[in-house]
Amino acid sequence: MSAWERARNIPWDKIPSDGSNLDEQKERIFRELQRETIEDELRLQDKRLQIQQQDDQHGDGMAAVTKDSTTKQGSAKPFFQTAIPYSNMELLRQAAFGGTIGSITGAVFGFMDGMRTAASDTNTVLTKASNSAKARFIFQGTSRSAFLFGAFFGGFHVLKYSTRVLMDPGEVPEILVAGAVSMGALAYKPAYRPSMPYAGMLILMDGIQFFMRQY
Repeated sequence: MSAWERARNIPWDKIPSDGSNLDEQKERIFRELQRETIEDELRLQDKRLQIQQQDDQHGDGMAAVTKDSTTKQGSAKPFFQTAIPYSNMELLRQAAFGGTIGSITGAVFGFMDGMRTAASDTNTVLTKASNSAKARFIFQGTSRSAFLFGAFFGGFHVLKYSTRVLMDPGEVPEILVAGAVSMGALAYKPAYRPSMPYAGMLILMDGIQFFMRQY
């Protein structure tokens, strides 16, 4: 999305009035808008819950007690304060996005590796195998690679969102933190280490997508 297309969605009251460059401020503005939207949704949910509690207890003659408890609940401080309000839907959306992209990419990688291995003359077992056995070998490699990269990239986006909720350091630090943890987890098991270049390419694509969205 171009800078002009993104700027069209920025409310007028959020546009800097001090003459600063909008292109340099738009990511901060969109993060503030996202934070305000989630906070409004949480406040609306709390209000609906309070109204429902009042309606449930009104029939038992407990309206006064409900009003007092509602006031206490509204004034109570949260047990754990985060930089951005947490949303289950947003977490699921990030996990689904990363899992889908990772699975598709992993399936392509697995299919290409399986085809190359099946056609190699150095593997005498596959050379003498039937076409159905080769097809089954390629399918197993494709599905295994799709699952591996789907779990990896889905976990990467979950870590990105978790870092954003806890600290909100910005897009680049989120990518660095989530990428380091994800690559470390992949490198922990020797069987997964050959897949690290492909995994690094996925993280690099995510960074490029961020910069393309910015500029």
